[in-house]
Amino acid sequence: MNKIDKFYDVKNLLQCPVCGKKIRFHAGGLVCKKEHRFDISSKGYVNFLQASKPMKGYDREFFNCRRRIFEAGYYDHIVDGVIETVRGSIKDRGAGAAVVDAGCGEGFYSLALSRRLGGENVQLLAFDIAADAVKTAAKSDAPVKWMVADITNIPVKDGMADCILDVFTPANYGEFQRILADDGLVVKVIPGAGHMRQLREAASKQLRHKDYSNEEVLDYFLERFELVKRFTVSKTLPVSGALLEDLIRMTPLLFDVEKGSLDLSVVTEITVEGEIVAARKG
Repeated sequence: MNKIDKFYDVKNLLQCPVCGKKIRFHAGGLVCKKEHRFDISSKGYVNFLQASKPMKGYDREFFNCRRRIFEAGYYDHIVDGVIETVRGSIKDRGAGAAVVDAGCGEGFYSLALSRRLGGENVQLLAFDIAADAVKTAAKSDAPVKWMVADITNIPVKDGMADCILDVFTPANYGEFQRILADDGLVVKVIPGAGHMRQLREAASKQLRHKDYSNEEVLDYFLERFELVKRFTVSKTLPVSGALLEDLIRMTPLLFDVEKGSLDLSVVTEITVEGEIVAARKG
């Protein structure tokens, strides 16, 4: 199957982000009843946005840096925890369970899921508002359906998602509630208390809060969803040279920090810690 035809399998899961009508697959594109058309790029993604919405810091170089950090294995333990949780959430849902990766970036988590759950015939839909990130993700031959879309207007029909991923990225819980099946699961990953602590210490004079607490974020999430599972994964690994530079460039923690003033000689290792929370629609 080519990169355009793969969208045929998920056309019944999608809706038009302009008018909310159902979408059909037609002549290499997706078209709704009101004739709003979204062409599928030969590169393997569809752009559902009417206009791009640039976000500070999230440019092509940011995603390239992040990709190199991922490829170096710094987030492998996060992936393992996510995949374990997703596999548990869909094991009884039969072939074709729909997993939506909200804010997929360059596709690291979706690609890992595709490789390790592919034999279970999971339908993976992944989207991000950053077109450059989605274009990078779509270079893969994985059967993931890549989309440029806005988290405030997800182009998925009501109740069609068996599982939603929200990994280190903003959420829109109203949209998550809308697209999630009644017994579906949100798998959310937020920074743990020790996440990037070495960089926080190096930049402490410029940061408003040196310490990080996720309790407020979790409380807000769990007011809207019913907790199923919660656990923390953490690893501290050596970092130096070009990878340290990539890490500094791809960490939102340092977006507003004067990086040239940091004493990076004290950063020889980095802790990557995530709290993985699985919850059902409340």
